[in-house]
Amino acid sequence: MPGIGGLSIANNVLANAIALKLNGNQSRLQGSVTRLSSGLRINTAADDPSGLAIAEKLQAQVNGFDQAARNVQDANNAVTVAEGALQTTTDILQRIRTLSVEAASDITSSSDRANLQTEVKQLLLEVNRISQNTSFNGIALLDGSHAGFVPAQAATAEVTTNSVLASAGSSTAGATLVSGATIAGGPFSQFAPLDTILQQNVPASSQPQTVKVTPASFIQAGQVFSSGTVLVNVQSVDAAASTITATFSGALASGAALHAGLSGSSTNAVTSGQAVMNLGGGPDAVFALYAGEALQIFDGSPEEVTVQNVLSPTSFVADFGFAHAAGAAVFNFNQDFSGSAGPQTIVMPAGVVSNTPPPVGTPAYVEETSSGFPATNGSTISIAGVGSVVAITANTETVFIPSVTNSFGGSFDVVTAVGNGNNPLVPTTDGTIELQVINTGASIAVQAAFYDTAAQTSTVSPFLLAPGERAMPFDGVVLNLGNFATADVGLSSYIKVLQATSAITNPDHSALTVHSGATEGTAIQIGIEATSTAVLRISNTNLLASAASNPSLGAEDAIGQLDFALQKLVNQRAQLGAVAVRLSEDGNNDAIASVNLQASESSIRDLNVGQETTTFNRLQILTQVGTAVLSQANSNAQSVLRLFP
Repeated sequence: MPGIGGLSIANNVLANAIALKLNGNQSRLQGSVTRLSSGLRINTAADDPSGLAIAEKLQAQVNGFDQAARNVQDANNAVTVAEGALQTTTDILQRIRTLSVEAASDITSSSDRANLQTEVKQLLLEVNRISQNTSFNGIALLDGSHAGFVPAQAATAEVTTNSVLASAGSSTAGATLVSGATIAGGPFSQFAPLDTILQQNVPASSQPQTVKVTPASFIQAGQVFSSGTVLVNVQSVDAAASTITATFSGALASGAALHAGLSGSSTNAVTSGQAVMNLGGGPDAVFALYAGEALQIFDGSPEEVTVQNVLSPTSFVADFGFAHAAGAAVFNFNQDFSGSAGPQTIVMPAGVVSNTPPPVGTPAYVEETSSGFPATNGSTISIAGVGSVVAITANTETVFIPSVTNSFGGSFDVVTAVGNGNNPLVPTTDGTIELQVINTGASIAVQAAFYDTAAQTSTVSPFLLAPGERAMPFDGVVLNLGNFATADVGLSSYIKVLQATSAITNPDHSALTVHSGATEGTAIQIGIEATSTAVLRISNTNLLASAASNPSLGAEDAIGQLDFALQKLVNQRAQLGAVAVRLSEDGNNDAIASVNLQASESSIRDLNVGQETTTFNRLQILTQVGTAVLSQANSNAQSVLRLFP
């Protein structure tokens, strides 16, 4: 009966089974051969679908990092080109500065200066050519087209040359002709005109004295107080010790009330423009005046002005926007009486002025005295609380006052300063202030002159400056002078003035973007500012310009301008150097990431050759054996013929 192992000529069951196995082994052998010949474990998606997906993602990152490394190298080459051009520009500026120093000497004749200026002009042209023509792969580098964001620059006044006074004595503050130079104005620069009480006797002395006052926490350096006919010019404050270091124009006894508030009236008419105003009618014989102070003037044309120069205890110079008749009210504070001790919001009157009251957030001091405002000698004074301005209009300010305590049965006053925060006085041009000690025949004074870099003109101040004076002879720059005397005649000092510049976002001139990574958004921004003579502020360099008091003032100004330009170039070169270091590190990181990711991709896709060789040999033997066995199985059907006779 038929069965397994029976003879059959219709179907060779044994051969079919062997052929099936043989086909499978041959298919696996073919795959093994493909893997061995390619060196890859995964040759098609069918080999390992998920493994292939992971490997391709890793390979994309490897390719990205490799290209990013090449991008970084290109960027580094561009930075090298830019830095090399800046080195050449630096050398040119060094040469121009040397020529300026030569021209600044009075030994140099006018014809010599003309020859020096001829070379300067050619060198300035070369600076502009380098700025315009320096490029990499057709991309301009130094013309500002890839400056990106350029931060704002505040106005500055830097003392570049300062004479040491022969008559300085023991006064540290007066050891040099200029003891300080600052820019006036700006938010919250106006001092609150509060009172304070002297806590010790003070002898008359021209030297600064450190004395104890109560309270001291609200006093600021540069502030001026008055007490009777005595002026107190504050130089420094130690709030923790409740002391101030100041000069006193006369002797004062312990318990003297010091006033920063000014309340008077003009005793003379003034015209619009720069003019002198004399004061009278205040609570004291003198007024707390200082350069940079904001004052309100109330009359038919009320306005706010800034004190430029203090000529005497009762007169000052300001730039008036309107003409004012004699009798105009003048004061430096906004004040309101508050009798309640609880938290409250009050509206304080502020004159209809050309500027606004103090900006929102300005401190509002609640001053408590035992005698009213202003305090009298022997009064008790304290700051009962500090509120703030919460809203302003053209003629009012709304102030929040916190809860205060009535400490000694006195009266409360809420005091804020006049607001000059929205319209600070700042230099509107670059230039140089020259200060020279002269003998007028009647006094020893300082003559101030200003050289305008852009206009190449000089202006001499019509007002002479006195020893120890705080003055603002030119808008925006406040000077503190030392105690010069006859022995100092002929000495001079220079202050370099630079106007402020606003921030530039350059939406059409964005910084160079270097894609330095394998994924989207991994980029480095390289901003390279323009290095033209205009940007470096040296386009108006003129060694021939002069002033009546100083034939070489133009050359002196050029030295200061070139110092600024050189510093700007040094900063840019330092920035480019830092970028180059960053790019190098980024390139190294790209190379390391590429190697590590390639290793990860290799562990998934690459073939284990030793293991696969063993598999290949096994499959090869099985195929050979299967072929032989199939041959034998195919011959089994011939045995059926033996059954026939």
